[in-house]
Amino acid sequence: MSQLNAEFECPYCGHSNFSPADDVSGTQEWTTDCENCCRPIQVRLKVHHGEIEELEIDRELD
Repeated sequence: MSQLNAEFECPYCGHSNFSPADDVSGTQEWTTDCENCCRPIQVRLKVHHGEIEELEIDRELD
């Protein structure tokens, strides 16, 4: 198993962020903080054959 880099923009400030993801096929979901504004970002992605197929970014719901 290796890792992929999910690259996305913060939904609050627009800063570019990177977060590691497993290359295992399936859906993954986690929360990470923006490197710039420190606000929580909800990350959801779908991996298929070691490639990121879908990537969704959203503000963390309270």
